[in-house]
Parts: sequence; C-alpha cells; structure tokens
Amino acid sequence: MQFVEYRGCCASKALVRYGVPQGSVLGPILFILYTADLVALIESHGLSPHLYADDAQILGSCCPTDTALLRPRMQTCIADVGCWMSSNRLQLNTSKTEVMWFSSARRRHQVPADCFVIGLDSVQPIDCVRDLGLYLDTTMSMRDHITRLTSTCFGVLRQIRTIRRCLTSRARNTLVTCFVFARLDYCNSAFAGLPRCDLDRLQAVQNAAVRLVAGARKYDHVTPLLRDRHWLPVEQRIHFKIAVTVYKCLQGLSADYLSDFTRPSTASIISRRLRSADRQALYVPRSNTRMGDRSFAVAGPSTWNRLPATVTAAPSLAVFKKQLKTFLFAEAYSE
Repeated sequence: MQFVEYRGCCASKALVRYGVPQGSVLGPILFILYTADLVALIESHGLSPHLYADDAQILGSCCPTDTALLRPRMQTCIADVGCWMSSNRLQLNTSKTEVMWFSSARRRHQVPADCFVIGLDSVQPIDCVRDLGLYLDTTMSMRDHITRLTSTCFGVLRQIRTIRRCLTSRARNTLVTCFVFARLDYCNSAFAGLPRCDLDRLQAVQNAAVRLVAGARKYDHVTPLLRDRHWLPVEQRIHFKIAVTVYKCLQGLSADYLSDFTRPSTASIISRRLRSADRQALYVPRSNTRMGDRSFAVAGPSTWNRLPATVTAAPSLAVFKKQLKTFLFAEAYSE
C-alpha cells in the first residue's frame, strides 16, 4: 500500500500491484531478484555478464583471428536480452548502449570497425567508455582517465588557491582531502603496473596539493612536505589499496570473484617445493604480457608477497591498515 502524508493529513491508501515506490529500501533488492534470470541468459551464450543496478555489461573474449565469430555471438546475445526485457516489462535503451573492443596496441589493426546492429539501431565501436566513474580505453592504458582526472584535480586546486588567504592550513587540508585525494584514490588499483611517465602525472597533482596546503612556493621540494604530513606518494597509495583488497579477500570480507585470485602458494603443486610455501605466500600466476601483470590476479599476490610477516599477520583490518601504512611510509621516504 502507498499513500501521501502532509502536515499530519493522510491521503487515501492505494494498492501497489507492480513495482515499488522510487527510493524505497526494497527497490534495489527486488530489482536484483527481478533481473536474476538475465545472468543465466547471457551465460548460455558463452559470455560473461556484469550487472550493477540497472546497468548490464556483456563481456566476451577471443583470439585476434576469431573476432568474426565473437561478433555475431555477441549480437545474438544482445537480441535475446532485448526480447527478455520486453517480455518482463523492461526496455533496452539502445541510445545508451556502447560497444568497445579491448586489445593490445599492436593488435589494434586486427580489431573490426564494423557497427553492431542492436534492435533497429547501429552502434559504432568506441575508443573510450565510462564505467562507474572510471574511463577505460581500448588498450587499457588508463591515459584517458588520467587526463580527465588530472584536469579535474588541477581545476579544483585552482579554485582553492583563489581563496587560500581566507582559509587556515587545516581547512585547506580538509578541502584537498575531500575534493582531490578522493578522486586520486578512487579505483587507483587500476593504475598498478603503469609506466612511470603516467604515474608522474598523478604525482604532479599530489605535489601541487601539498604545496597549496603548506603554503609553499611552486619550486619548493615536496618530499619534506609530504613526509611531515604523513602522505604516501601515489605509487605507495596504489600498493596500499591493492594490499587492503587482498587482506579483505583472505579474511572473507570481499567478493568471491576477487577471493578466487588469492590462493596460497601451497595450492600449486609446483610451488610446494619452493621456499615461499613456508612463509604463507600467495600463488602468483605466470603472465606473458604487461597487461596481464597489471591484473589483480598477478598484482594482488605480488604486492602481498613483498610485505613482511609482521604486517600480513595483523589480527584486524584496522591494525593491518596502520601497519601497512607504516611499512609503505618507511619504504617511500627511506634515505
């Protein structure tokens, strides 16, 4: 039942036969139950689904020579999804549907540029897509995201700088933390394994931020300023995020699809004969590409294995974060 209440007066109650009021507590849960069959439908085509609220992603992979086989399979799957949605009082929004091919830079010439036919519309493959605030490009170089991120952060710093004389150092620190570091740290685990030139662009944002907070000049050395405020550099902040995610996986606090990548080294028959099996290290799968080294399956266990036992044996998440930051801080500013 639903009704409207205003100043103590209630309207007549009406029976809700379909759906729930927008913004209700049960809305997200009931929507997930309502669309649960969509996962099985996509998997029946040999593809992988990824659902978040009312957004659905269909993922497929193939060898560069088999793109002609993956493309019609993807189109058939999308057509079946559209039929399923129509039969369940939902509508596939083709105007918001995007298609993108991921590949290495040297394989780009093998990626087809033909349009995907979705319903009555033709969708042209794009080079960059926004996914939950993260901009992904076709080669996963993250340079589009870094360009947008640095532009936004520098814009915020310019605005804070115009009123810096009216703010205390603590107020400037709070603004920078909320509007700059919140953006730098968001999904920063995706920056793992990036070239130094890309990380330096992010570090330039942090350097400008610490100079603003400290009231330093443009060419003042930033290392003492960062150390005095106990700010980890960008590279260490990335390691911090990855290590915390691994700890959550090992403690059963993270999603299963991530926990599957954090296996003990003793789970591998080959690694049972290695010395790493004696110190409870995690199994690091082999990867032949730089993009593979950046995946959580490789970067996560690799980051964890280089931590000392005093850190990995922390009894709680709060203690682990504290000891981890101490370790990374000493590593970043050791002389």
